[in-house]
Parts: sequence; C-alpha cells; structure tokens
Amino acid sequence: MAKIFFVIGSLFLLQSNIEGQNFEFASKATRDSVRKELIQKVDVTIFDPINEQTLKDWKGAFWAMELMLYSPKKFTNKIPRLIKNLYLQPVSFQQSVLEMLYTVYPGKYKRQLNGVWVKLGSSKVKAMALEQLAMAKKFPDLEKDSIFSKSDFCTFYKRRWFSAPTALPDKNIFLKKDFLFNQAVLVSFQYQSRDKPGYLMIRTPDHEWLKDEKGDPLRFTQLARSITNLPWYITNGNTPQGLYKINGTDISNNKWIGPTLNLQMVMPFEDAAQEFFSDTTHSYDQYKALLGPASTYYGLYESYDAGKIGRTEIIAHGTTIPEWYYKNKAYYPCTPSLGCLCSPEIWDESGNLLKSTQKEWMKIISKLPQLPPYLLVVEIDE
Repeated sequence: MAKIFFVIGSLFLLQSNIEGQNFEFASKATRDSVRKELIQKVDVTIFDPINEQTLKDWKGAFWAMELMLYSPKKFTNKIPRLIKNLYLQPVSFQQSVLEMLYTVYPGKYKRQLNGVWVKLGSSKVKAMALEQLAMAKKFPDLEKDSIFSKSDFCTFYKRRWFSAPTALPDKNIFLKKDFLFNQAVLVSFQYQSRDKPGYLMIRTPDHEWLKDEKGDPLRFTQLARSITNLPWYITNGNTPQGLYKINGTDISNNKWIGPTLNLQMVMPFEDAAQEFFSDTTHSYDQYKALLGPASTYYGLYESYDAGKIGRTEIIAHGTTIPEWYYKNKAYYPCTPSLGCLCSPEIWDESGNLLKSTQKEWMKIISKLPQLPPYLLVVEIDE
C-alpha cells in the first residue's frame, strides 16, 4: 500500500508493533469514528479553493474517496472545471485527481479529458488520462504528443489496448525442474479480471505443491487488485505479474495494513540492482533465465518493466480496512489496497482477529528452513 496523504487526529501517528490478536484500530467504534471523520474531511475539502495551501488536503480527500468508494453528490458538478484547469497544477496533484477519477468515476468525463490530456505534465499522468478515456471507448491520436508517443508509458498503454490477447500459462509449468531449480517458490495465481480474488500456493524445493494432511494442495486467498483498478504500469495500480525478490518479513506501522506479519518484496530495479542481477547490462537476459520455461509469457515481464519505470512498495500483507466498504463488490470480503497482494482478515467489533488468511500462510513459510527467495504473480485461465 502506498503512502497515505493526510492524517486524522493521532490515529495515524501512532506506530503499530502489536503482534497479538486484538487491534483497537480494527474495532467497530474506531472504524465508525474514522469513517465519519474521513467523510467530514472530504465534505469540507470539496468546497475549498485549490491552491498551494490546500493541495495536501485535496490529495487526502481524493485518497479517502478511493478508500471508501465515496462520491459526494455536491462534488460532481465541480469536476469538469477541475479537469479543465488540471494542467495548471503540479504533476503530483494531476496524478491524484486522475487516480480518483479512475477509481470513483471510471469512464466518466471523456469530453473534458479528451481536451486536456495532451497538456498534462508527464507521460505517466497522460497515460492515466488515456486509460480513463479508454474505459469510455475513446482513443485519441497519440501522435499529437511526440514525447509521450515515444515513452514507455505509451508503449504499455498501446500494448494493453491494441495488441492481440496473449496465451496464459498452465499453473503446472511452475513445477518443472527448469523453473528455479530446487528452490521453494511462492506463486500467487490471479485472474485477468482482478475483481476475482486469486490464491497463493507454495511450491516446495522438490517441485511439488505444499499439501495439507489430506493430500490436497494448500491455497490461500490473495487479492491482487488495487482499489484504483488502474493497470499494472501505473503507480497504485494492480499488482504487476512477474517475479519479486523476497527480502524478509516485517510488521507495518501503517494501521490500515495492521499488525499481522507481512512479506517484504522488491521488484527488479526497485532496490539495489544486485537484489536481482549480477550485471544490469544483461538484466533482461538474467530475468528471462529466472523464468525458465515460462519465459515465453509476456505478462511475466510486468514486474521487470514496472520496477524499471519506478513502481515501488509492493508487499504481501493483511488488512484492517473494513470489508463492508465493498459489500457489493465481487471481491468482497477481500479489501483492495494500493497495489499490494492482500490476504483477507476478519475482525470482530472489539478489534479481535477472528480469521486471518495472511497469518495462516505466513506461519507456514516462517517454519520453512529459509524463506523462499522469490514470489511469482501470474494470471491463469481456470
């Protein structure tokens, strides 16, 4: 989950290192209080002018709208003017606005965006505007912007909308001996529609799926959908497919992630290059070699490309986000974050942890002789 832009009282200032079963932030009283405070903050901010002094509050309001999928009625008539003047604002604010629009108003405001996208301040935010237009089946002439048309963001946008569908791998390809030979691997199987939760499986060093006492392969629910549902190449978008290097475990100080042990990971180029590659000159070939028999599936290069263009902070974690925010969504009771892999956790009204899929699989891998070196995210057709 990426950074949260504004805080409510002291709730977000306190660090969480709680490892027990009770977490006050997940209690009904706190959840209700926080939700009320967030809505009040949004409802006040949408009447503020947009200037240097209020940009932080506006970004925080947009984040809160995304989190709760909240669309204040009195805001919609302000959006056309907001878009019209968006190119005059800092790039970070442009990104915040476009992320909110894609999340809360997907496919809307195509006329306004079509008139302004080419004026926006970076190739990334231009791609975000184009993705919003694509949701409305509107595809502008990219040659209007020679800089954008030569960017990686343009390449990924065009591949997403104008390339033929590619084949999806069979999951048993990851049991083959020439895929990370004699290493344990975590494999997060996902679907092309990220509204449908996927599942994590554990491949043993013997190239078999870890099984329960009945002999059935273990599966642990895992959501790879961002609340934004933006594509993988955009910051805070859906979890990219591909390899992640596991570099430890941690307990987050972000209360929305909660106190359950999480898995720390990095994409290629995210941290020191040596995490993945001995020689970055030949990084692509080294990454391809790691994929082994699955190297022909282009989707598995998403984490490589996402890391190269600057995506960061994707981990595998639990959640204290109230699942009832999303009770009418296909992924309920899972809760999306901002691009991480998220396993469901259910808390009672007092903040006691009733069920944690995150804790279940973390407990298993914590008992292995050593942490698996890699996690793979891959879309399959089942």
